[in-house]
Formats: sequence, structure tokens, C-alpha cells
Amino acid sequence: MDDLEDRATHYLTDEVLALFGDDFRYMNAMQNYRSMDLIFNYVNENYPERFNIKYSTPSQYVDAVAKVEAEWPTKYDDMFPYSDGPDAYWTGYFSSRANDKEYIRKASTNLHASTQLYSEKAFSEEDGLSDLLDAKYKMLDELGIN
Repeated sequence: MDDLEDRATHYLTDEVLALFGDDFRYMNAMQNYRSMDLIFNYVNENYPERFNIKYSTPSQYVDAVAKVEAEWPTKYDDMFPYSDGPDAYWTGYFSSRANDKEYIRKASTNLHASTQLYSEKAFSEEDGLSDLLDAKYKMLDELGIN
């Protein structure tokens, strides 16, 4: 109950999303749903004035929250690094800057292609090699590699 009470303080609405499980746990669905049913029934019977726990979907949760008039904050930074254990950080697993990842992938493609062209140019003539290397280093700097 303390966890539910604490979790509720972090929400702007009466709707609270509590996720169960992850990729590495809850392999026995029957056992886990039976356990969750026991928890739901206990809480709903003993704390009906405070909680009404039920199974839901992300869509149902978003629909319920959308009905509430509240000023929603905008998050501009990443929520990571997330840690689920000592020295077990999930940095880079998700990103709120998906566009940045796309730009970096495209720029990296250009970098690799230009590196091949620089090599061909270097083997074919010696003049202008320092200009080519300067251009390559500038591109590496832009990608944050150098």
C-alpha cells in the first residue's frame, strides 16, 4: 500500500499506471495472473475509498487521463540513464531523440562513403591530401567520433 500511495503522489490525475513484469520475469502467466488477482481483490475490498485496481491497456489509460483537465509538463531531456541494479545502466536503450539517431546514422553513412573517396584520392595524387584529411576530421568532429 505504501508503494501505491507513493506512486500516486507522482501523478497529476487519479489514474495511476502500475506495470507488472518485464522481459526477464513472469514466465508462468497462470501463476502470475492468479497472484495479481489476489492483490487486486485484496486492495479493492480493503481500500475501496482509495483504490480501484483493475487490468487495463495503455489505450484505456491514455483515454482516462485525456479526460482530465490538467496542465501537462513537457519533458525535454532524456529519462535515462535508468538502472535496474548496481552498475546495470540502460543508457541508450531508448531515446527521446529518435531523430538525432536517424541523422547520426545518415551522417555516418556519408562519413564512411567519404572515407573511401578520401582513400582513393590519396592513392591517386598526393596534392591536396591535407585538405582531404582536414575535411575528414571536421566530419568526425561533427559526429562526435574524434
